[in-house]
Amino acid sequence: MLKAKKKIAALVCAAVVAGQLSIGLAHPVFRTSSIAYAQEAKENKKVKNIIMLIPDGMSVESQTIARWYNDIKTDGVAGNDLLAMDSIVTGLVRTYWQDGPITDSAPGGTAYAIGYKSEDKHIGTLSKKDGNIPKATVLESARLNGKATGVVFTSEAMHATPADFTAHAASRSQYNSIMKQMVYSNLDVVLGGGDRLLGPEGMSEDGKTQYRTDGKDLKQELKNMGYAYLTNKAELNSSTATKMWGMFAPQAMSADLDRERLTPNQPTLEEMTNKALKVLSKDKDGFFLLVEGSQVDWAAHANDPSKLAGEIVAFDKAVKAALDFAKKDGNTIVVVCSDHGTGGGTIGKYDLGKDYGKDYASVTFEDTIAKLTTAKASSELIGNELKGKDEATIRARVKELFGFDNLTPEEIKIIQEDNLKKVISHRVGIGWSSNNHTAGDVALYCYAPDNVERLTGLVNNIDVPKYMERVAGLNLSSATDTLFKNAKAEFEKLGATLSINASDLDNPVLVATKNGHTLKLNGFTNLGEFDGTKVKFDAVTVLITEDQKTYNLKDTYVPKDVLTKFEAFVKAGKVVDIKTPEKKPEVKPEVKPEAKPQTTTKLGIVTAKSGLNVRSAASSTGKKLGLLKHNSSVVIIGESGNWYKIKLGNSYGYAFKSYVSLK
Repeated sequence: MLKAKKKIAALVCAAVVAGQLSIGLAHPVFRTSSIAYAQEAKENKKVKNIIMLIPDGMSVESQTIARWYNDIKTDGVAGNDLLAMDSIVTGLVRTYWQDGPITDSAPGGTAYAIGYKSEDKHIGTLSKKDGNIPKATVLESARLNGKATGVVFTSEAMHATPADFTAHAASRSQYNSIMKQMVYSNLDVVLGGGDRLLGPEGMSEDGKTQYRTDGKDLKQELKNMGYAYLTNKAELNSSTATKMWGMFAPQAMSADLDRERLTPNQPTLEEMTNKALKVLSKDKDGFFLLVEGSQVDWAAHANDPSKLAGEIVAFDKAVKAALDFAKKDGNTIVVVCSDHGTGGGTIGKYDLGKDYGKDYASVTFEDTIAKLTTAKASSELIGNELKGKDEATIRARVKELFGFDNLTPEEIKIIQEDNLKKVISHRVGIGWSSNNHTAGDVALYCYAPDNVERLTGLVNNIDVPKYMERVAGLNLSSATDTLFKNAKAEFEKLGATLSINASDLDNPVLVATKNGHTLKLNGFTNLGEFDGTKVKFDAVTVLITEDQKTYNLKDTYVPKDVLTKFEAFVKAGKVVDIKTPEKKPEVKPEVKPEAKPQTTTKLGIVTAKSGLNVRSAASSTGKKLGLLKHNSSVVIIGESGNWYKIKLGNSYGYAFKSYVSLK
């Protein structure tokens, strides 16, 4: 009999509250005012390592489902076990995209990666109305600071969230170019699924179907670059490589509840996280690691309660691995937050209690969530298996894998129509409001060593990378300037002629010519050639295209070292060595002085449809002074980074540049 130990639960809750209060006293509180923030920045020390974990699509209600599921499954007692992430909860995150409340994973992850709002499908770039401009991610900024970098996930590598931190595109569906950017971006560790997008279309030597349409064998390229290419758990466990790509499935990896049954040779998210930490932590300059619980989102899209609970618990084990490392290391922050909610799943539905002749407030753990703990597989997987099967087969499999032995004729029919997950949801008292994303705020979790700022309170998703930037001494603006120079503008300054050879749409080449010399840059790679001699650059050449059919010179971007080397090569008439420090250049944090008021003012128009906040400082943490309506005029008297200094009555304030159009 399941026993709800109220006294123990109360003590646990009290301990958690007390712990949060004591932690709050030990760490400075972020989100108070611009003055408090300025004081904290002086008093706080920096950290070497950043671990960010994203449970894609996890709402607060979904986490509640998983917490009760794990709590009861652990020892049969309700109320005495918490998730690892519960110990570091610090606030909430607002997840809206640039012009609407419900975000897609692409702009949701992009906000966490670059610190800007964007729009549907955009990966690591600003929105179309803001020019589709690529911006450096926190991962890329960390790499420029000499840190090791890695990404871990259970989806395919080029899915939205891993791509948001490692690539730049106007559409998340541009798999060929996204995967290519990842391969040539000097990542140290990549672990997850997606083998099929690394080889040329057709059958590979190991019997796996490959799907690249650009003819590139990126798997061989990785091996040529010195990466260990891993394909199963045994290889992962035994590898001593310092650079590794582990692709453990042609597409996505198996759901955690189904892994042992379907693919026991695949590692868990926890195992991949531990391996990544072991490898990355060898870098004396520190590291940035992104871990995504990719399939939390898919489970919620499918309204599959058993898969949802299993994926969140598997993700939480990865969180525990990160926390264990961080607490032992003493120089690491851990940030956990979802990009959005999905599904609207809750313990509670319209007819809750009806089957038991009870009011909703009288149903017990045994009536609801405890029943989910007997699940041995995802409802989605077994539902597909049982579609159209006879009644006897359905009854036997559902009893074996979910513990229900009293299915009704109506439930049998529903399962035959491939909706087992609907039956399971009803049986465990879970209701769903959607099979898509939702607009609710998501939970924020943050761990930091003593005397290091923690992110707390109600924050915006774009505040998260700015926090990481602050506490790790990164500089996203400087990194963007290093990695993404507009090719057309910059080569014209050098007196060169620029063109695009797009005869092969999957392999565009940016061509710069000057004084009879030619530089060819292979799109989405860090490779090129000068007068026929192969050259390697510090970062990839990015061509932004919305349809993968049309490339425009104004939407091409190259790293700064391309321009430096081109000048030197043209001057020498050949490829020459340019001496650079052995260590990767450090991008030091810099505090830009506030721009002095200009003698001549500018006029602008507010473009944000929902209005534009005016703040007391050039930061989203500045105190809100007022709201300017859409299409209202503003007088600009200065600039500070990404902010305009504007007149506000007899005083002044700051407004974000992206939402002001100059007259």
